[in-house]
Amino acid sequence: MNPRLAQLIGLILVIISAVMALIVYNATLEVVTSPSDVLLYTVISWGLLGLPEFVIGLWLILKGTREARIGGVGDRLLPLVQREGRISVTAAAKELGVSQKAVADAAEKMATRRMPLMYLDRRSNEIVSPRAVELKESILHLLFAQRRMTFDQLREVTEATDEQIVEAVTELSKKGKFRGTIDENSRVIYTKEAVEELPKAVTFCPNCGGKLSSPILPGEEEYCPYCGHLITNKLGR
Repeated sequence: MNPRLAQLIGLILVIISAVMALIVYNATLEVVTSPSDVLLYTVISWGLLGLPEFVIGLWLILKGTREARIGGVGDRLLPLVQREGRISVTAAAKELGVSQKAVADAAEKMATRRMPLMYLDRRSNEIVSPRAVELKESILHLLFAQRRMTFDQLREVTEATDEQIVEAVTELSKKGKFRGTIDENSRVIYTKEAVEELPKAVTFCPNCGGKLSSPILPGEEEYCPYCGHLITNKLGR
């Protein structure tokens, strides 16, 4: 969900919750006279009617705020990583004037995009451009972040050919560093985790019923290419 939209929906729900509290309070005054009873009945009634909206609204506001912050850092981080090739989290945080956690979160978020132009190497604590390192290293980190990627995606971010991609993944498999499946017919590489989650994937748009060209795994969200509906697969997450 768009961060600003999440914040807006969250604010609306919080306002609705506050309005419900006022309505419940006024309704309680009409049937109860004792101040302590008014307070008790108001709290109980609001807890049943308004608390869920308040909790969900607050969660959406916090989530939207965090996503907006991460997105802003990511947009500033990307040119830096593309220029340097690879840069430590510490150096990037200092360069951008933000916390190391904000930089790491932004890099991990960017790595899950459809076209991941950078990723976080936790072993070296560096943020890396896929084109700046050896192909096997790049593919391993990208697949770990994405769970499955098409040949076209990998070619776009690494500039490697199909043959080079297959060769790199095969070598990684032989060394025990990659576990998964290469589907050369559909030109998709799945990690072991992705293969296990395929039965839980969303394959049809729940809004218009259109068949999706790529399954949406648990924890992912995509816009339907037919109706534009945001499809979120929360199953198993």
